[in-house]
Amino acid sequence: MSVNFSPVHVKIGKVGRFGKASLSSMIVDSSVAAGVSPAPTTQPARLPLQRFRVKRIASERSIRLIIITLIFVAVTSHAAEVIPPKPADYFNDYASVVSKEAALRFNEQLAQFERETSDQVVVAVFPKMQSDSSIEDYTQRVAQAWGVGQKEQRNGVVLFVFKSDRKMYIQVGYGLEGALPDITAFDITEYHIKPQFRNNNYEGGLATGIDLICKAIRGEYKGRGQTDLERHRGASSPFGFLVFLLVLIIFLIASRGWRRRGYRYSSFGGPFIGGWSSGGGGWSSGGGGFSGGGGSFGGGGAGSSW
Repeated sequence: MSVNFSPVHVKIGKVGRFGKASLSSMIVDSSVAAGVSPAPTTQPARLPLQRFRVKRIASERSIRLIIITLIFVAVTSHAAEVIPPKPADYFNDYASVVSKEAALRFNEQLAQFERETSDQVVVAVFPKMQSDSSIEDYTQRVAQAWGVGQKEQRNGVVLFVFKSDRKMYIQVGYGLEGALPDITAFDITEYHIKPQFRNNNYEGGLATGIDLICKAIRGEYKGRGQTDLERHRGASSPFGFLVFLLVLIIFLIASRGWRRRGYRYSSFGGPFIGGWSSGGGGWSSGGGGFSGGGGSFGGGGAGSSW
């Protein structure tokens, strides 16, 4: 037996404010009248346009979060990085791995190489790497900041050594990437310098590395008989050489006190007291002669660990 419910119309009389009766009609669900609970109502389905807007807002928030995270990582990583000022010499031993005589010899060898070829080869031995970046990226930024090589030829090479990290890397300027490709740079560090470093023969390893780098790039460019620094000094004053000798004497006298008390890298390219110390005293050849010519680097080169 089935029961059919139909809406029931109820008329209610209502006395208005001014005593006039008015009638209103309302429809009462017959299921309520029969004592049966009404069927639950359901929410209307969300439109496709509303769904798209919700997804777009969520996507924009995710993108903002990713950008903020990347900016934070970049800022914190560069905040911990130190770019040493441009050195005053071709050979710079800030970790005290070679003797003073050897450092002078290497420095003069590299100065003479620039006179003959115009190529600038710089060696920098540090106690440790002052960056959380990879050695490839960090040394490229340092070499670029130093401007090793001539601006036109971009013919600079820098051999970086980080003693406590036991890492080294050869950065090659744009103009010498053909003469000193990555595979040759890796061969020099991996099979010629590395074995000697492992035996704590830093002087022998550096001597071999310098010879092989110069051998690989010799002949690419012609020299002008002077280093970049000598050329600028000669053009600026006829008494440039005398001034250079005077500065050199003062530097050598003052450097004795510096070496006794440790040093850190100064904005003038040399060591001075306090701050970021090498821990080993360190020594720079003091002979001068290096002045970056404005060379640039694009990431060419290779390195090794020992």
